[in-house]
Amino acid sequence: MIKDVCRAAALSLGLEKESSEMGDETATETNEKFLRLYNLVVSELYDVYRRGDYAEPPFGSDMSDEQARFFGVSDRVLAYGIAAEYAVEECLDTAEMWDARYKNALALAPKKSVKIPAGRFY
Repeated sequence: MIKDVCRAAALSLGLEKESSEMGDETATETNEKFLRLYNLVVSELYDVYRRGDYAEPPFGSDMSDEQARFFGVSDRVLAYGIAAEYAVEECLDTAEMWDARYKNALALAPKKSVKIPAGRFY
């Protein structure tokens, strides 16, 4: 679920309080913030992995939605992306580190190969 990926991102950032209240109906501000960050990362991944199974970005509308699955992209990579976006938005000292972790993990993720049929192109 989206909640699990966002919770992992919050824990990575040391936000235990936000992590524990993630998905709770009373924590609307936290849920909305992390859902927005999740959708931002999904949008970026969709641009990179457009050849996937999605006709449009699979945005989440609720924390209980199932998270998007992209070929070769693990939940950990999604969590790194959310953590990086949070750190940049909040101007944390660790923003560069999280951005580098996300980009490095994304660079290591395998991509589907594209097969071009044999033949001549005129």
